[in-house]
Amino acid sequence: MNYQFEDTRMQNVAVPARVVDGLLGICTGAQLKVLLFLLRFDKLAHDSASIASFCNLKLEEVDAAVDFWVKERIFAKEQGKLRLVSGIKTVQTKELPRVQPTIILADTSDTFRGMVEEIQRLTGKTVNDMLVSLFYTMTEALHFSPEMVVQLVAYCNSIGKYTYRYMETVATDWYDNGINTFELAEEKIRQLEQNRRLETRLARAFGVQTAFSAKQKAAIADWNAWGLSEELILEAYNRCMDHKGQMSFAYINKILEEWNKRGWKKPQDIEEQQKLTTDRKPHAGLSDLEKMGIGMMQSGEGNA
Repeated sequence: MNYQFEDTRMQNVAVPARVVDGLLGICTGAQLKVLLFLLRFDKLAHDSASIASFCNLKLEEVDAAVDFWVKERIFAKEQGKLRLVSGIKTVQTKELPRVQPTIILADTSDTFRGMVEEIQRLTGKTVNDMLVSLFYTMTEALHFSPEMVVQLVAYCNSIGKYTYRYMETVATDWYDNGINTFELAEEKIRQLEQNRRLETRLARAFGVQTAFSAKQKAAIADWNAWGLSEELILEAYNRCMDHKGQMSFAYINKILEEWNKRGWKKPQDIEEQQKLTTDRKPHAGLSDLEKMGIGMMQSGEGNA
């Protein structure tokens, strides 16, 4: 894949403030390398291979890194080119408003203060002023109950992402998708955990040593939502290896999309279909006229 900016006005390697403020704690070293490379060499078009060689990374790490910065709205992809997203534009669309913590602690109820204490107890981490502001906004602007806020924070902490930016992203995603009760949040977390466990097992089975890209994770989430068994996914992987001689995530996804359309959820479904096909009588389902035509061609009567 090729990456090139639509303009070349950047003269310095200036890292957007949002990267330092909210993303430095969650991005990987590979993602940071790719970001700095693209900001430094914005005047040139680059393919994944050249970036990987310069940064001492694997090809899949480069593409995954670009996907990460696009998802976090540092870059935007438009007509095949990258554009650096302005801070003003992103703040208006996704980031939650911040309230002075001193005002919050003075005006909030015992329930809110108890929620903050519970979060500190569960995580073993101090809730700083920025997080107090975030949790207050969750309860006031997003109308999350204190139990939901604790639930969200506990989940983020369990996966090692107890950061302002990540918890803000999860909160806005839940709100945008109508997850507004403890029960709905519990179900969402259950799905996320299932997806994470499946990603881990598939990475091992596929021989993938780096994290899946955002697009690949979305596809795995779809497989899980469709109810495809892990055995069926591995069958698609085996067929991919037999046919192409190497792992191709896109090829595996195409196979599974087709199988899902046919209603196949486990390998036994394929075996049953193959048995039906084998047991079907010759020319079953054809009209008498069609059968007669086939018979004439087989006997040679239809040849001039």
